[in-house]
Amino acid sequence: MKRCKFCGKPIDGPADFCDHDCAESYRHVTEEEQKKVKFFIAGMLAGFLVMLAGVLFLSDAVIALGILFMGGVVIAFPFTTPETNALLGCQKARVLGRALGVLLVAVALWMWLF
Repeated sequence: MKRCKFCGKPIDGPADFCDHDCAESYRHVTEEEQKKVKFFIAGMLAGFLVMLAGVLFLSDAVIALGILFMGGVVIAFPFTTPETNALLGCQKARVLGRALGVLLVAVALWMWLF
Protein backbone atom coordinates (compact mmCIF):
# COMPACT_ATOMS: atom_id res chain seq x y z
CA MET A 1 0.00 0.00 0.00
CA LYS A 2 1.25 3.46 -0.91
CA ARG A 3 1.73 6.04 1.85
CA CYS A 4 1.59 9.83 1.94
CA LYS A 5 5.11 11.25 1.64
CA PHE A 6 4.49 13.72 4.44
CA CYS A 7 2.26 12.20 7.10
CA GLY A 8 2.66 8.50 6.27
CA LYS A 9 -1.07 7.72 6.07
CA PRO A 10 -2.04 4.96 3.62
CA ILE A 11 -3.45 6.37 0.37
CA ASP A 12 -5.06 4.91 -2.74
CA GLY A 13 -4.38 5.86 -6.32
CA PRO A 14 -1.40 7.42 -8.04
CA ALA A 15 -1.12 10.49 -5.76
CA ASP A 16 1.93 10.95 -3.53
CA PHE A 17 0.09 12.90 -0.80
CA CYS A 18 -3.20 12.42 1.03
CA ASP A 19 -4.24 16.07 0.57
CA HIS A 20 -3.04 19.49 -0.57
CA ASP A 21 -1.89 20.51 2.93
CA CYS A 22 0.49 17.55 3.14
CA ALA A 23 1.87 18.35 -0.32
CA GLU A 24 2.51 21.98 0.66
CA SER A 25 4.03 21.00 4.01
CA TYR A 26 6.32 18.48 2.30
CA ARG A 27 7.42 21.08 -0.25
CA HIS A 28 8.13 23.60 2.51
CA VAL A 29 10.08 21.10 4.63
CA THR A 30 12.23 19.93 1.71
CA GLU A 31 13.02 23.53 0.69
CA GLU A 32 14.07 24.35 4.26
CA GLU A 33 16.18 21.17 4.48
CA GLN A 34 18.07 22.10 1.33
CA LYS A 35 19.14 25.36 2.99
CA LYS A 36 20.40 23.55 6.11
CA VAL A 37 22.37 20.67 4.59
CA LYS A 38 25.67 22.59 4.64
CA PHE A 39 25.28 23.26 8.39
CA PHE A 40 24.55 19.58 9.01
CA ILE A 41 27.64 18.49 7.10
CA ALA A 42 29.83 21.08 8.81
CA GLY A 43 28.53 20.08 12.24
CA MET A 44 29.03 16.38 11.64
CA LEU A 45 32.54 17.02 10.31
CA ALA A 46 33.38 19.15 13.36
CA GLY A 47 32.08 16.45 15.71
CA PHE A 48 34.08 13.82 13.85
CA LEU A 49 37.25 15.91 14.10
CA VAL A 50 36.72 16.35 17.84
CA MET A 51 36.25 12.59 18.17
CA LEU A 52 39.41 12.00 16.13
CA ALA A 53 41.34 14.34 18.42
CA GLY A 54 40.04 12.35 21.38
CA VAL A 55 41.26 9.12 19.81
CA LEU A 56 44.67 10.59 19.02
CA PHE A 57 45.09 11.98 22.55
CA LEU A 58 43.49 8.89 24.18
CA SER A 59 40.85 10.96 25.94
CA ASP A 60 37.42 9.43 26.48
CA ALA A 61 36.07 12.82 27.56
CA VAL A 62 37.03 14.42 24.24
CA ILE A 63 35.56 11.49 22.29
CA ALA A 64 32.34 11.91 24.30
CA LEU A 65 32.37 15.64 23.55
CA GLY A 66 32.56 14.87 19.81
CA ILE A 67 29.66 12.41 20.07
CA LEU A 68 27.69 14.94 22.13
CA PHE A 69 28.25 17.58 19.46
CA MET A 70 27.16 15.19 16.71
CA GLY A 71 24.04 14.28 18.71
CA GLY A 72 23.19 17.97 19.01
CA VAL A 73 23.60 18.40 15.26
CA VAL A 74 21.29 15.43 14.58
CA ILE A 75 18.69 16.86 16.98
CA ALA A 76 18.88 20.28 15.31
CA PHE A 77 18.89 18.89 11.75
CA PRO A 78 17.05 15.53 11.76
CA PHE A 79 17.73 14.52 8.17
CA THR A 80 16.63 11.01 7.28
CA THR A 81 17.07 8.74 4.28
CA PRO A 82 14.55 8.66 1.44
CA GLU A 83 13.80 5.05 2.37
CA THR A 84 12.90 6.04 5.93
CA ASN A 85 10.74 8.88 4.63
CA ALA A 86 8.96 6.46 2.28
CA LEU A 87 8.36 3.97 5.08
CA LEU A 88 7.23 6.35 7.83
CA GLY A 89 6.43 9.64 6.13
CA CYS A 90 8.45 12.82 6.50
CA GLN A 91 6.97 13.85 9.88
CA LYS A 92 7.53 10.53 11.66
CA ALA A 93 10.97 10.12 10.09
CA ARG A 94 12.03 13.50 11.51
CA VAL A 95 10.80 12.43 14.96
CA LEU A 96 12.81 9.23 14.62
CA GLY A 97 15.86 11.25 13.55
CA ARG A 98 15.57 13.46 16.61
CA ALA A 99 15.11 10.42 18.86
CA LEU A 100 18.33 8.96 17.47
CA GLY A 101 20.05 12.29 18.15
CA VAL A 102 18.88 12.08 21.76
CA LEU A 103 20.30 8.55 21.87
CA LEU A 104 23.67 9.90 20.69
CA VAL A 105 23.59 12.52 23.44
CA ALA A 106 22.78 9.82 26.00
CA VAL A 107 25.70 7.67 24.79
CA ALA A 108 28.01 10.68 25.01
CA LEU A 109 26.90 11.50 28.55
CA TRP A 110 27.27 7.84 29.56
CA MET A 111 30.82 7.80 28.15
CA TRP A 112 31.68 11.05 29.87
CA LEU A 113 30.34 10.08 33.29
CA PHE A 114 31.32 6.42 33.44
